Parts: sequence; C-alpha cells; structure tokens
Amino acid sequence: MAVLGQQAVASSSSVLRFADRAYVAWGTVAFAYAIAFLQRMSPQTVGLSFAHDFGTDASGVAMLASSYFWGYTLMQIPAGVLVDRYGVKRVVLGSMTASVLGSAAFALSPSLLDVFIARVIVACGDALVFTALLKLVAQNFSDERFGLMSGISQVSGYAGGVIATTPLAAAVSGFGWRACFLVIACVGIANLACASVALKPAPANYAGKTLKSVLLACWHALASAANWGCAMSFAAHFAVVTTLAGVWGIPMVAHYFGISPSAAGGPLLAFMVGNAIGSIFLGHIADRTRSLDTALIRITLLRMLLVAMLWPALAHTFGLFYVGAVFAVLGLVAGGTVPLVLKCTKHLYTAERIGVGASINTTSAGVFAGLSQPVIAFAMMAASGLGTDAGSNLHIVANDSGYAALIEILLLMSLPGLLGPLMMRRKLILRT
Repeated sequence: MAVLGQQAVASSSSVLRFADRAYVAWGTVAFAYAIAFLQRMSPQTVGLSFAHDFGTDASGVAMLASSYFWGYTLMQIPAGVLVDRYGVKRVVLGSMTASVLGSAAFALSPSLLDVFIARVIVACGDALVFTALLKLVAQNFSDERFGLMSGISQVSGYAGGVIATTPLAAAVSGFGWRACFLVIACVGIANLACASVALKPAPANYAGKTLKSVLLACWHALASAANWGCAMSFAAHFAVVTTLAGVWGIPMVAHYFGISPSAAGGPLLAFMVGNAIGSIFLGHIADRTRSLDTALIRITLLRMLLVAMLWPALAHTFGLFYVGAVFAVLGLVAGGTVPLVLKCTKHLYTAERIGVGASINTTSAGVFAGLSQPVIAFAMMAASGLGTDAGSNLHIVANDSGYAALIEILLLMSLPGLLGPLMMRRKLILRT
C-alpha cells in the first residue's frame, strides 16, 4: 500500500510538473506576443520624438509604420509551415532573436534607412509569434481548454498594446525613445533565455507540411471569390484600426487638445482595454451568430460611424472625455470583429486549411496597410498645407485639416469591409 501511495504521489507530481511547465512555456511565448504587439502599436507613441530626432515629418512616421507592416506581411505565408515543420521551440527562439536584434538596431539607428531595415527585422520575427502560440496551445492543452487559452493568448497581445499607449509615452517623455527600445531589447533577451529552457524541443520524428503543399493550397484558395471577400473584410478592419490606433491616434489626440503624448495616450489605453473585453465577450456572442455576413456588415458600419465621430470639429466641440469614449467603444467593436472573421475563415477553408486562410487574410491586410501609409501621409501633409520643411516644426505633423483627411481616407478604406461579406454570403450559407 505504501508503495502504491508513493507511486500515486510521484505520478501526480509528474503531472503537476508537466502542467506547470506547459503554463511557463505558454507564458514565455505569450509574453513575446505582448512585445510584438507593443512593437506594432509603438509608432503612434514615439512618432513625434522620432520625427524630431530625424528632422522628418509625417512621411517619416508613415515609413516607420509601413516598414513594420512590410516585414510582418513577408513572413505571414511561411509562418504556418515553419511552425509545422520545425516545431514551436526553434521557430519561437528564432523569432525572439530577430525581435531583440531589430529592437536594439532600431534604438541605435543613425539614419532613416537603418530604421527601415531594423523595423523590418523586428516585424519578420514578430510575424511568427502568434502562429507559434496557437500551435503551442493546441499541443499542450486539452480541447476543453483550447478556446479559453486561445482567447487569453489574444488578450496577452492587447496587454502589450496597452503598454504601448500611456506607459510607453511616459517612458519616452522621461528617457527618450532610444533608451526605451534598448530596454525592450534587454527584456526580450531575458524572455529568450526563459523560453530556451521552458519550451520542449520537437520530437525527433517531427514532420509537417511542406512549403510546396502550403503554396499550392494558397494558389487554389485564391481562385475563390468568397475567399477574397474574407480577406477584404479582414484587411479593411486591420488597416483602418491599426492606422488609427497604432500610428496616428496619439498624435491626433495630442493635437486636438494641445496635450502631451503621454496624456494623449489615455484614449488609446481605453481602446486597448475595450479591445480585450470585446475579444472575449463579443467573441462569445459571435459563436451564437448564424448570419456571419450580416453581422460583419453591421459591425463595419458601426466602425465607420465611430471613426467619423473622431472628426476634428466634433472632437473640439465635445472634448477629451468624448474622444476617449469613442476610442473605448471602437476597441470593443475591433475586438469583436476578429472572431467573426475567424469564424468565416473556418467556414470557407474548413479546419484542415484554416492556416492557409489565416495566411491569406493577414498577408492581404499587411499589404493593404503597408501601401496605404505613404498615401495617408501625403494626403495629411497636403491637406495641412505643410511643405518639405515641415520637419523643422518639432511638434506638428498635421493640423485639423490633415486629420480630417485621415478620417476621410479611413472611411474609404472601410468600404471593402462592406463588399467582402457580400462576396462570402453564398458560400457561407452553403456551409452553414
């Protein structure tokens, strides 16, 4: 009996050790995803200081944002096959290494060209993190906990987005953007060391899909109008929300009310909190939604209304609290949009090829967002009446007219989000 008791204790201890290691491993990758999200959202926070140091204008801030989008986009298609073929540990460690090196290079960049290259390196690493995180959840947690852990994994990214608002703005004001990104690189090194110990290597006989098979599946998927509709829906959401909340949100609020970037981070902090809440609660509602195309059209129209409510005249009339409330509701809407798009992706591609669908969606979104940034910057500068010497002004990259042009362009960029669900409607009905 004593021997059996000892065996039972040893067995339960091993199970607990496995569970503890699973959570620690998940924690390291979730933390890496939080850093990746912080990197994506940081241009809005460091934009003014960055423009000051490099003597640039809105075009320089747009370059800072678009360089990340391009690197992120380049790695979306191979992200899934790399994780499937080489395992989570090797891909995550490579991803973290790229992010650390890119962050340090960005902090030490002497020119705009060096900034561009550094941000592309960061983005190429960050692009792999969430795919690896979902793979890790699937491997280490039961089906009964997959949905919960996947949702919490997404929220971990939003936590990084929260840090990219008021906390990062305050740190940049106190220590400068270069010092902040050196600290981010050091934190990344510490997390890399933890992940190298916590993550288990892939089994010796581990094998996955080949790059050829994934690309072939992508090629077949691109022949479907419904799949293009799904990509358009996600691209419109991603490009609009990321441009507003990740690039121009803080500069816009700071200009509207003549406040510091750290103070202007409040509405964006509300946006990120709303995003996290919307992902969980509206995602739960999405599971009960049968007419996905109608739901996407309605949520797109609501997002367009909220964007329009940030018009300069309305912001000046109703004040900072009004703008913060709009950003908070916009965060709820943005958080609820992603589960709807993912459900459409699963219906269109089936569970077997959902990775291909996710790659096509994110690649399309990255291309759309990347191409739109220089156009937005040019339109804002033209509307603001700023010349080539605008970079000499240390605090202004656009005025009310420029931000009005931004709102107009974001509304135009939202239109594919209305067309996409119509293109998916017939196939979604057949799948339902």
